[in-house]
Amino acid sequence: MEDKGVSMYDRLPIEIMAGFYYHINKNIEDGILSNAMYHEINLIKQVATKKGISLTYLYERGSTVK
Repeated sequence: MEDKGVSMYDRLPIEIMAGFYYHINKNIEDGILSNAMYHEINLIKQVATKKGISLTYLYERGSTVK
């Protein structure tokens, strides 16, 4: 059960969160998108903001995660 106001992204290592961010963004760029993907991107953005991590960093770091 999730704590109120805490998403699974709050608990993930930054490298894993970056991988999710990158691959979800690539799917959106490729036209493979859904409302759920936009929701996930928003959750990741919120966590990145709380942790002081730039979205550029997440995207670049995520591009190296396989």
